[in-house]
Amino acid sequence: MMSRSVSIKDTYAFFLPLIFMAEMMMISHSVIHAFLARMENPQQTLAAYSVAFYFHSTVGSPVWTGLMVAISFIKDKRSITRLFWFNGQLVLILFGIWILAGATPLGTAFFRVAFSLSDELALQVQHATLMLFLVVPLVVVRSLAYGLIMINRRTILVTYGTAVRLLSLAGFLVVLPWFLQGAMVGAAGLVACIGVEAVYAYFMARPFYNALPDIEGEPASYGEIWRFSWPIMLVQTAESGVGITINFFLGRLAQPELALASFGVMDGIMRVLLSPLRSLTQTAQTLTRSRADLLVMLRFLVHMTLIFGGAMLLFYVPVVRVLGLRGVMGMPEHITAYVTPALFLGFLLAATQGSSAMFRGLLIGVRRTGAIAASAGARLGAVVAVGSITFFLPGANGAVVGIIALTAAFGAEGLVLGWRLISLDRKPQRLFDGAPDAERPA
Repeated sequence: MMSRSVSIKDTYAFFLPLIFMAEMMMISHSVIHAFLARMENPQQTLAAYSVAFYFHSTVGSPVWTGLMVAISFIKDKRSITRLFWFNGQLVLILFGIWILAGATPLGTAFFRVAFSLSDELALQVQHATLMLFLVVPLVVVRSLAYGLIMINRRTILVTYGTAVRLLSLAGFLVVLPWFLQGAMVGAAGLVACIGVEAVYAYFMARPFYNALPDIEGEPASYGEIWRFSWPIMLVQTAESGVGITINFFLGRLAQPELALASFGVMDGIMRVLLSPLRSLTQTAQTLTRSRADLLVMLRFLVHMTLIFGGAMLLFYVPVVRVLGLRGVMGMPEHITAYVTPALFLGFLLAATQGSSAMFRGLLIGVRRTGAIAASAGARLGAVVAVGSITFFLPGANGAVVGIIALTAAFGAEGLVLGWRLISLDRKPQRLFDGAPDAERPA
């Protein structure tokens, strides 16, 4: 079946449900932060949860790439089975690392020394870390299901799934404090709501799975999947590792607990407001099949940069800041004052994050993922360069250091990936030239 080139209207139709999906997903994280901020000892609880969450995000990164891998390799029922076992092997490897960090004295020492935490706080981080491992196998199921749904361009079902997750989280956070305390409340709430979402995704994807042929052509080998996946895994690890690396440097400041708690809050706000930009990767990967599509994607990137960058400028309005930080997030006054200067720089983060996400999706779409691996090193290098300031300025504002480091990380990645796209486009076979429209998913 022949299909026309994608238009800006088509791109918005695909992307808009993902905006709501990403917003609700990140709102769920901010809901946890807001809930923990209202518990006893909020500064310690937020710091412990922040460290545990960033460890979980970093170490579990290879599994978070499952959605992009699924979109590229699902073509029949056999391919889904192969992807399931591929991810299952990753889960087993990660389990060993998780046990070492969450259940041994070595893990206690790591959290205590790396983040300048007290013994009590390091133990709280370990308990939350162990709980968060349960997210990993649930994400495998969710990624395969959502990949199948996105291939069929039913992104609204993904949005509904995230709404189910958010609503269930509210209920879990009401009940869990009766049984748990501290950072464990946030960790258990996250596990429970993602579990509900994974069950929903499974049942929504079943009709699409049943419609697939049992076998279609030669299956991708494990080696082919691995060669495609490892650069994406590496950059995903670097992206998640950015947070834990920033936390490492913030632990060197004069007030480490305040810096860690404030960066966790600020990062949570940025994730809520800018998280839709991450979906530019799946949008470019799924929709770009021709030269005309490529030009539409670049125009769409400009639209998104203006929209989300403009939204971040609203933090220059005092009423918006007070409402967001004090009213919605429930932050104590001293954390609100500490975070405010960082929010003024949010528009720069929007510009760099959108570009890097779009460029990554375009390279994944043409299966040229090698440069993505190189961009991982550029990301971490930028974070280390910015974070090193803390050794010379121990009185620096941790939230400001954090957002500058995030902006530098996405900026460095965007430069590497943009250069690779330009170099590929200068070859005789230009990007997406000659890609038949018939290859586009109907």
